[in-house]
Amino acid sequence: MVAQDEERLGWQEMEQGQLENAEVHFRRALELDPYRADALNGLGQVYLSWGDFEQAQELFQMAIAQAQEDLPHHQRHTSWEDVNIRPYLRGLYHLAVTLFRQGLWDEACEPLEELVAWDTEAIGQDGYYLLGMLQLRANRPTEAVECFQQSLSRYPEAFYSLGLAHFLQGQLTDARQAWADALAVIPDLSLFITHYPALLPFPLWQSDDETFVRTSRYVDDMVDLWTPEAKEELGRCMKA
Repeated sequence: MVAQDEERLGWQEMEQGQLENAEVHFRRALELDPYRADALNGLGQVYLSWGDFEQAQELFQMAIAQAQEDLPHHQRHTSWEDVNIRPYLRGLYHLAVTLFRQGLWDEACEPLEELVAWDTEAIGQDGYYLLGMLQLRANRPTEAVECFQQSLSRYPEAFYSLGLAHFLQGQLTDARQAWADALAVIPDLSLFITHYPALLPFPLWQSDDETFVRTSRYVDDMVDLWTPEAKEELGRCMKA
């Protein structure tokens, strides 16, 4: 079996949550071809899922270095549609996620800024959303506003973060408008934000409910950034 086939099996096992099997296939792919960037990315995602951030970071950095050799340097904004840059984009994004999980906000911004320079759509929207979260944590709300605006079509919960970024800059009118939009597209999240950490999941959604998944992820990633004053103002918007 060739390296490409082993890599493909690795991604299939990843999609099914079979991390141990995925690890075996990605390692076999690398035994056959030590320079396969996406096999390095896949193995990195396995370790990221296991919480081994140090190993995951090393693998993503190796994948990025290898993928750089195939980049079309004559054309920077090529987007995800160019298969030659996909391993590079995957490596950048998951390196940023790994650094984010370690609380390394400023360090995580760099690979995301590189990612969105190559791809302003597709995976770039994921990159903008994560970059906005990182910039807000790094006390860069002005830059976070632009990133959240870029990610709204893919992440409706970003309306809440957009409003928060405006609020932290004293832009109350813009914050209220963003929160009004947020309440229109994903209203249930407002209860988690305004009552956190006292509110338990209510109503009791199913884990495959998209609203539940988005709400849970938002609480994990962002709700600790909400000041009491921001929660209070969001509460006023909820009553308006």
